[in-house]
Amino acid sequence: MESLSLEEVVKAVGGRRVCAGSNTRVKGVSTDSRNIQKGDLFFALKGEHFDGHQYVVQAMDAGAVGAVISSEIKSNLGYENFPTIRVQDTVTALGDLARYYRQKLFTKIIGITGSNGKTTTKEMTYHVLSRFGSTVRSRKSFNNFIGVPATIFEIENKHEYGVLEMGTNAPGEIRRLSEIGAPDIAVIVNISKTHLEGLGCIEGVALAKREILENLRKDGVFVYNVDNPWCVEIANGFKGKAVGFGFSPQSHIRCTDVRKKDKGYVFVVNGRLEIYIPVSGYHNIGNCLASLAVCLALGHDIYGLKDAFSSFELPHMRIEQQRVGRITLINDAYNANPESVRAALQYLSEMNAKGRKVFVCGDMLELGNESYQLHREIGETVACLNIDLLWTVGAHASEIAKAAKLSGMPERRVVSFKDVTDIAASEINEFRENDTVLIKGSRGMHMENIIEKFMKFL
Repeated sequence: MESLSLEEVVKAVGGRRVCAGSNTRVKGVSTDSRNIQKGDLFFALKGEHFDGHQYVVQAMDAGAVGAVISSEIKSNLGYENFPTIRVQDTVTALGDLARYYRQKLFTKIIGITGSNGKTTTKEMTYHVLSRFGSTVRSRKSFNNFIGVPATIFEIENKHEYGVLEMGTNAPGEIRRLSEIGAPDIAVIVNISKTHLEGLGCIEGVALAKREILENLRKDGVFVYNVDNPWCVEIANGFKGKAVGFGFSPQSHIRCTDVRKKDKGYVFVVNGRLEIYIPVSGYHNIGNCLASLAVCLALGHDIYGLKDAFSSFELPHMRIEQQRVGRITLINDAYNANPESVRAALQYLSEMNAKGRKVFVCGDMLELGNESYQLHREIGETVACLNIDLLWTVGAHASEIAKAAKLSGMPERRVVSFKDVTDIAASEINEFRENDTVLIKGSRGMHMENIIEKFMKFL
């Protein structure tokens, strides 16, 4: 982080100095007293199960040069002169400081959103942009009001590119994140039925994703999925420069001639560039195309990138394959919505597996009034594909099981569990030599715990 004076911080967050203290410069920002570095400014955030105000003293002891607070703190003797800045809301203040800091950067910022594939696209974009210059990207899936500022504070003017992931489950969230990040390139990977509990309907999802364009910098570029009608509709209403990617002839970055190679794919871009991605899942071709479109939007020559993705690896819990005992487990349990579940099903169905193909699916959460219908549609899809055994976990996912049976999947091949904890060793030990088991479900279902059971019992 480029250093800031405490006075700059006070003005940026609209705060009030409670304790003056010294005017030491801020060299970093932290929201976790356990990870304080000397010179950091500590933001005392309040969460459902914690209150950072209880740890201000620990932050001081660890070397923090000040704290941003929203309520009174009890400080021990000797800390009366520790600089503190009072604000109404520390999360808002964190974003305000990140917005101010971002405006001081010359770094090109890429903001990425979408219903599926945000994190993988972010990782692919980081992977390829690193060839053109020093690049910073969001760690893990840091895509909210805390994660986006945290990433911005890691960027310095020595970095040429910063890649931000922006997520939402309610209107206005991406507007705020794009206000903080002020992207030079705004990417919408795709739009589908996700977070309907907060966004209402697919139209609401599209409106929420479109918010990323509201704070696009002057002469900024919109990168969008030409194969997604909602993205195309947004692009048609966008007055600036746009770069489309996909399989359609209208794409600026167009994919043709896809073929399988090892565990990944080889394909041709714009009739000239052959790309190999060594990762599973046909949908990851689209994520790769999005990253190439970002390069094109930034003015880079993409035609020298033939081997750019040969060493790329998927993020944790995305089609992560491992051998456990006598079976193959595929951990795709990071999250789930209708489109990502269909992609996982298609991948499993098309696999060359020696044994049975088993799909273990948990609830898809936050789908609002459409939840049961969308789960039933997944069940109908399962019944039509080359899937040998279906396990469902959760009340909503039980609709997948019912629909699969109604659509012709034999009842003996469908098993439903109320919860992950209901899966017993006896059921797991029924799996056969060389069975392939793909596990999918929303984050709140903690489907990865099933993998721990497999490892324990097998």
